[in-house]
Amino acid sequence: MKAKSMSAAALLHVAGPLALVLLAPQPGQAAKPSAAGHPVAKLLAEAESANLRDITVIAVAEPLEREHSSGSAALVRLDDGRDGGLPNCWLVELAGRSSAPGKIDAKMRLSVCPGGSTKGAQLVRAPLSKAMEAWQVRLEQIRYDSKGGGSEQSILWGLYGKTQGDTEARALWERTSTTFKSRTDPTVNQSEVCQAPQLDATGQEPGPIAIQCDTETTLGKLPKRAKQTFRSVWSGNRYIAQ
Repeated sequence: MKAKSMSAAALLHVAGPLALVLLAPQPGQAAKPSAAGHPVAKLLAEAESANLRDITVIAVAEPLEREHSSGSAALVRLDDGRDGGLPNCWLVELAGRSSAPGKIDAKMRLSVCPGGSTKGAQLVRAPLSKAMEAWQVRLEQIRYDSKGGGSEQSILWGLYGKTQGDTEARALWERTSTTFKSRTDPTVNQSEVCQAPQLDATGQEPGPIAIQCDTETTLGKLPKRAKQTFRSVWSGNRYIAQ
């Protein structure tokens, strides 16, 4: 993380105790797709018995200053055709900084994985409460749907972390939005595009999540547009829809 970038914890302090913090990635928290020589790529190649040329490090992130942790994380893609030709994307937790990781502590496969451009991918460390953090992920993929005669875009927003009793990170909250555009039948077109989730991290326990989405469906021959806000609350050890 660049020295001049403001941490999410610092943003909380500036915004005040009652603020909802929009956790957009700060400069230096996400990396451009890397060459195969990245040290994280080498670790994944060893773990998956894969070729370096088939691995892309999409983004990396470091812990918050308040954590005093030497660990880090990365979004990594393996695209060697082993899974029916589809790429696999993982969130990997690392022992040591992403620039010189000692080993992979844990990895979690994600449900959305870009096959081509990784534009729009994000990975940041986000505070959920005064004493709890999670990795915030954004990934999107676009594929051609031959049956529907159009293109489908899926965008994943997710929060991944550990709660009491966990040994590995798991999904604490996820939302996948889908946009479909048909070349032949516009009546089946639909769209949902969501902004970054807003988290209330001011309490001892994780506060509610609000995510704002622009939706569009086709009503007859006319598009019907709406703005919707979806909310989730912390219950036990994860978020549930409210």
